Amino acid sequence: MMKAKLECPICGEPTRVYMGNARKDRLCGKHADLLKTGEIYVKDDNLFIDSKSNIILNKDYKYTELPTEGFNNCVVCNEKTDGYAFCKNCFKKFKKEELLNVLNNKNTLTARKENQVKLTDEENGVVIINESNKSRCITCGRGTDGLLFCPSCYYKFKDKELLFRITNCSHVELLDGDYEGRYTCKDGHVVKSKSERDIDNYLFEHNIAHAYEKELPYGSDEKEILHPDFFLPNYLGQGKHVYIEHWGYNENNIQYTKTKKFKMPIYEKLGITLVCTYEKSDSGKIDSALDRKLNKNFIKENEINFEE
Repeated sequence: MMKAKLECPICGEPTRVYMGNARKDRLCGKHADLLKTGEIYVKDDNLFIDSKSNIILNKDYKYTELPTEGFNNCVVCNEKTDGYAFCKNCFKKFKKEELLNVLNNKNTLTARKENQVKLTDEENGVVIINESNKSRCITCGRGTDGLLFCPSCYYKFKDKELLFRITNCSHVELLDGDYEGRYTCKDGHVVKSKSERDIDNYLFEHNIAHAYEKELPYGSDEKEILHPDFFLPNYLGQGKHVYIEHWGYNENNIQYTKTKKFKMPIYEKLGITLVCTYEKSDSGKIDSALDRKLNKNFIKENEINFEE
């Protein structure tokens, strides 16, 4: 009978040997310590599990089906689940092979622990990349194998155009909002950027009725629909609606510039009462900007207001 190779089933490093005796589970020193502290645990069939994510860590183990039990949180977004590895939203959003790849693209628990980044400002999402922690996902800060994105962020953003701000050659902040929302407002709306969150909170705090990205048809084709950032029904009186568009870093983002050039003529043609706010000039002082721009005495009906 062939002897089992004395290498760690998780990372392939040599098995820990003490007083000439190798560990029966063949774990290396690092993973033996993690087993001892409870950060990993072992199932009867000699599978080692990450206690936090419940992902099987054995390097030769490959998921061929999506797990339907044993998980408390979605592996991609960390939403609560009832045993499933992925929540309903992520299950619908990604292909099966993409989800399996996330499960099978396992960094070791040790590497993930050592590579864990503490954000300087969690709300602002600034990731620090320096000599001591080079292998970082530039959007979330998780450890990677020298790549720009961790598996979950790769599949989340792979078809998107993103805009980053890099300061001091080390602090990376995702600026572009061209992806599903991640900022929760005081009224429960989920929006795509910090500035949109600030606008939504202003409207809520001032008791201004509003909807986020309400559909605005502009043609006969069902696909001809715009989604202005905010809709203020009857703001200037019965049937006199106001829309708000918050324009981001349009001078740097080609796609944003195209979007603005596409939308503005349509708003003008439809006679929409539009109020414009801007990341460059209004961000950081959005309350005072909205105090001025939403003053009903200053808004011109059926026109684009405060266009730059």
